[in-house]
Amino acid sequence: MTWKTSLLILFATVMVAFLPLSAYATVEDGDLRKITSDGQYEIGMTWQPAGPIEPGIEYLFNFEVREGMTQKNIDDASFNFDIVKDGIVTDSTSTNTGTITQTISFDAPGTVNLLLTDVNSSTQQVDFTMPVGTETTTKDGISFIKKNYNAEPKIYFCGSAKDLKTCLKKEVKGDVGWYGKVTIMIYAPGWNTDSNARDSIGHTAESALTITSRTGSGINEVGVCNDSDSKGLIETGPNTGVFYGRLKLSAMDHDMNNDGVKETGLGGTSCKNSPFDEYAKVETGRDGAVTVNWEYNPENNKVITKSMTYGWSTATIKFLEDEYPLDDRNKVQFQLIEKDLGDMPKDKVDLNFRVWSDSDMAGILVEATQEGNWEHKKPYFFYIQDHDESNGDNLFAQEGDTLYVEYVDTTLPAIGPNGVRNSISDTLDIIGKTSVTSGYPYITLR
Repeated sequence: MTWKTSLLILFATVMVAFLPLSAYATVEDGDLRKITSDGQYEIGMTWQPAGPIEPGIEYLFNFEVREGMTQKNIDDASFNFDIVKDGIVTDSTSTNTGTITQTISFDAPGTVNLLLTDVNSSTQQVDFTMPVGTETTTKDGISFIKKNYNAEPKIYFCGSAKDLKTCLKKEVKGDVGWYGKVTIMIYAPGWNTDSNARDSIGHTAESALTITSRTGSGINEVGVCNDSDSKGLIETGPNTGVFYGRLKLSAMDHDMNNDGVKETGLGGTSCKNSPFDEYAKVETGRDGAVTVNWEYNPENNKVITKSMTYGWSTATIKFLEDEYPLDDRNKVQFQLIEKDLGDMPKDKVDLNFRVWSDSDMAGILVEATQEGNWEHKKPYFFYIQDHDESNGDNLFAQEGDTLYVEYVDTTLPAIGPNGVRNSISDTLDIIGKTSVTSGYPYITLR
């Protein structure tokens, strides 16, 4: 297999500067590539004759610097090259052409480090740890033994992403909401079996990918997804070795809008239509965890697993400004932050905000789906006026009034931010306030 962009981007993001990358690399005989810790450059190394390094044989080593994400050759790159054995530099040279070719012969069995430093004058170090002679593997994990599985896979959870670079930028940190979609992405270059097609993984019983949700009421599990629409996780592109699928956390029946009726369109656990849109959905409760397991090497019972936690949170709602002038139908905006709703559409829950003023306590209602604002990322709005009764999206208000907006939070965490314990049926009125000022400037006469 040839290491491609996905592996390089992974290395570039997860490695820490100045640490050798060899713990995460597997050698194909005669070819090894690594990325600098800042992600800027790929270092390619080849040697002839290919295969295990033996003492007393002259090997022709070639190093070249490429751009980290595109792997295009860089002709004007510079770096220093050192050969280190037993902590002693035995040979050293440098180049400013982006490539260097060295004939190297190792005198005795052991471990030799081939170091590239100061790549393009930046403080970078890439360490190729080479076992010589009787050693077939090193403590850093480099191996010259051919294997069916040439790299241990790694699982990532992230926001919407179709490549590893984007996924790592949007990687899930901390609790996610109990409702909404999460991308499962698995780095597995050893399963890139067809360089001209998009391979898939996890869709067979022998090498199954399963998803389990632990809730307060029990366990829900998605088994192997293998039908005409969704055959496991799919490769992000031909020859990338990175696989992904969108998982929906589907919530559960719950009274979301405090009307005394449970929303029954929530919940459920099943395989779905496609990895691009929705690979599977799994029911989630008030709090818990979702775990992805993949038996990537059934012969040796090797499984990778990763979990993400989810839970309810306390919402916030606030006006964008501390005060609004009362001029001709002025626009007033407020923002809701409530990850428990996710992108829950109106057909799942009919939700409104109550808005009122001191001069009109009855007020008006603003729909949570106003202008298609399904994910609540845009501010909601209404208008204030003092010349007519409240109607539609117009609220009657007068100078000096306080304006109010209310959201009833029905998904409170077991322990709130103030330490108060909440039952699953408790609700909390979240109210935002702002004030109304005159629309005309005051003039002081002296």
